Amino acid sequence: MQLYLRKKALCILLTLYGCVQGAFYVHAQCPTPAVFMDSILRIEQSDAARAVKITQLQTLLAKNRQCTAVKDSIYARIMHRLGDLYHFEGDWSKAIGYTKEAVDVNSHSKAALKPFLVNSYYNLAVFYSQLHLYAEAHHYYDSCILAAMPYPGKLPIALLAFENKSFNYYETGDYQQGAETADLGVLVARSINDTLAGVKLLVQKAQSLSSINDTAGARTAIDAALEMLPSQAPVLDKANCYAAYAGILGKERKYRDAIAYYQRALAANRSIQWWDLCARNLIDLGNLYSGAMKDGVKAMRCYQESVRYAEKSGDPYLLAGVCNNIGYGYWTQHQSRKALSFYQKALNTLPMHFSDTSLRSNPGYDLLRNAANDYLVFTFLANKGESLLALFKETRDSSWLRYALSTFRTADFTVDMMRWKQYGEPSLLFWRNRTRKMYELAVETCYLLHDAPAAFRFFEKSRAVLLNDKLNELGARRYLSPADIAKEQALRIQIVALQQQLNTVAAETPSWQQYQRQLLNARSDLEKFIRNLEKEHPAYYQYKYDTAVLTVADIRKNLLQDGKTLVEYFTTDSSVFILSVSANACSLHRTTFNPKDLDELVQLCTNATMLSPQHERYCVLAYQLYRQWFAPLPITGSRIIISPDEYLIPFEALLSDSTDQMSYLIKRYAFSYTYAARSLMKPHPVTQYGSHDLLGIAPVHYAAYLQQSALNGADQSLGNIRKSYGTSLCLTDASATKQRFLTELPRSRVVQLYSHASASGPDKEPVLYLADSALRLPEIQLLQDSVTSLIILSTCEAGLGRHAGGEGVLSLARGFALTGIPSILTTLWQIDNEATYELTESFHQHLDQGLEKDVALQQAKLRFLENNDKGSLLPYYWAASILFGETAPLPPSGTTGSHTGFLITAALIAAALLLILLFYKKSK
Repeated sequence: MQLYLRKKALCILLTLYGCVQGAFYVHAQCPTPAVFMDSILRIEQSDAARAVKITQLQTLLAKNRQCTAVKDSIYARIMHRLGDLYHFEGDWSKAIGYTKEAVDVNSHSKAALKPFLVNSYYNLAVFYSQLHLYAEAHHYYDSCILAAMPYPGKLPIALLAFENKSFNYYETGDYQQGAETADLGVLVARSINDTLAGVKLLVQKAQSLSSINDTAGARTAIDAALEMLPSQAPVLDKANCYAAYAGILGKERKYRDAIAYYQRALAANRSIQWWDLCARNLIDLGNLYSGAMKDGVKAMRCYQESVRYAEKSGDPYLLAGVCNNIGYGYWTQHQSRKALSFYQKALNTLPMHFSDTSLRSNPGYDLLRNAANDYLVFTFLANKGESLLALFKETRDSSWLRYALSTFRTADFTVDMMRWKQYGEPSLLFWRNRTRKMYELAVETCYLLHDAPAAFRFFEKSRAVLLNDKLNELGARRYLSPADIAKEQALRIQIVALQQQLNTVAAETPSWQQYQRQLLNARSDLEKFIRNLEKEHPAYYQYKYDTAVLTVADIRKNLLQDGKTLVEYFTTDSSVFILSVSANACSLHRTTFNPKDLDELVQLCTNATMLSPQHERYCVLAYQLYRQWFAPLPITGSRIIISPDEYLIPFEALLSDSTDQMSYLIKRYAFSYTYAARSLMKPHPVTQYGSHDLLGIAPVHYAAYLQQSALNGADQSLGNIRKSYGTSLCLTDASATKQRFLTELPRSRVVQLYSHASASGPDKEPVLYLADSALRLPEIQLLQDSVTSLIILSTCEAGLGRHAGGEGVLSLARGFALTGIPSILTTLWQIDNEATYELTESFHQHLDQGLEKDVALQQAKLRFLENNDKGSLLPYYWAASILFGETAPLPPSGTTGSHTGFLITAALIAAALLLILLFYKKSK
């Protein structure tokens, strides 16, 4: 036994000796870190083929792993370089895997190794960009920028990240984000005096602004870029400047100069063999010929020449874009079948594995999700649908209509996908306007198919999408923690405050640059925070981006109670489609109309001095519009919900009888209005109880600098209104401040506002005046978690504002709707004070009787017509006030109740006391 143990111990010792000797031998063969790094640099700088370099680096990596168990900077450098080489080989899995390993090692290394993270983050962003996975690319561009900021030597890489990220936004149609990202980069370029990087970023900004038709801003940016452009700048940068400048010259209608600069850019890019840019130059030049100059022949030559360069570039999205442009060229020549074949080829060329060449086929939703560039897919589908509709008009074969309808439905799905990925409001509004033409053609297709239920989808999806998304977002907040809600609110407040500070200083001054930098950073922080919420809370994401399409059956079941009829309008340049839905009927009509007549009618309504002498003309227009827009509809009930589209008029002031100047529709119907029917289906995501049943606001007198006249009588009217409510808080004169209003509104069930407001001018932001200062839309939209079920905006022009195609009027009323308040009584023009006080007080009295809000407003207007003389019966005095939103009666008070509730409670108490008294007498 002892001999056995001795032999075993000897074996163990020999084994250990061998291991030590081997380790010593290996260590003796290990290069020093300096030798390792020298080897890496020699491989990086050699002219060997990529495959040879990969083999050399893999050998070096094996040696590194053999020599040390610790993953150090040498290991990370090898992994980073292997990732870069595999990217050039097209092996994306290895490229991303090796580079992420490098990031992981350097992230956990000592501070001295942190700077190299910038390079690896940048490479990852480029890899994802080339894969058209832009969300991931932007994440790593942001990481690259943040990692570079502490290290001045790495800021040039951060500037490349800014430039590429801005270009990605531009390519995917999020133009506002593209411009803002470029602005941030320009500030960094200035901080290190990198002129050429500043030029590149200004070019990106100019292209983005030009795309959303901000020609003045684009011209300022490109002029600055050209002035800064060094004479010895690389050919590529000069070519990009020329191309951007040509695009802006085209917008300015300087066509000869634009053509010359496109040709200079093309020659420069051809000289350095940048084939993708050559193709883009020719596409842009062809678009100039086709669009502004109406020269289809020259346009087609440009498009066909661009095919060769697009094929050389190897970019499938670029080649698909060329096919689309050729299709459009044939479309302008009225060759619908040829156009369709190229639109289908464009869809087949995209890297989403859709190979069906039949003109009747479209990619399914699963395939569409694989396409990185949604706006290109939308463009191809919208163009294809338009050509299919044209083919029906040529052949009268209704099967082409059905194929067109299917194509428009698919295009609508891509609009949803595009909307999810865009955050800047200007970009969102731009695309709402851009998609409107597709919805118009889709509605026309449904009309020709006599398919009113199918048209309902496109009516709804064509309007108030941003409002619907915001209401979805408010509902989704219930999935978030209080900390997340508080942080989001803080970020939004910061943005509004910085924007206000920026507006107070002169442009391009040091203070302006400081605020501009802070504002852009704050917007970027909010965007990243929201994206993170969507990633970490799937339920929040799904609710926020709910794309469920309401059907006619949904509307009938949930909205059209008590004899209601929904009427929706879709206006084009010279005609209007009218969709009506009631409990028993669904119809779609089309009629012609003259926009000038409509404008004249509204002008007459808004001006009492004009209306009185031209009352006969008003009667003609009011009856004519009734005959065109209302009379053909199968209305059975007495309550009408209007979804008005581009034109907002008071339907209650139309005349149903050409011989009776008092045959106003208000006498037959109670009207309410909505931005979209689906917004009426959103639950009010708060409790109904608050601190006050009524919040009354009436500044009466204003701070001198606001230059607003006194609103005499408003405080007395509030005193009359508060009698209809249990608990109330009325703020008048100096107490009616902006801060008190914003503080008390969210905890008040009903809000009555008497004040001045302004929305003059098509591009002017609406302003609401309080006693001490003005309140603007961005500040209103910060309001959250309001218990308010109704706000009455008894102010001038509260329903007016900047018009946004595809979205409607961005008014004060809409601003309050964005906070989740379900019912808003607003005004369409400057109002008469005394008439407004009378109507408003009567409205509250009818609400107190338990009437629905639309019926209460109807009864208030009818009482006004009964109680006033002939001079006050003109629509100017009573028709300005309209109700937006849900129409249910006010919920019962959560405290002492309304005046009626108080009387009922008092009666019950009195009855109980009487019973007690009778019982006492009987027992005695």
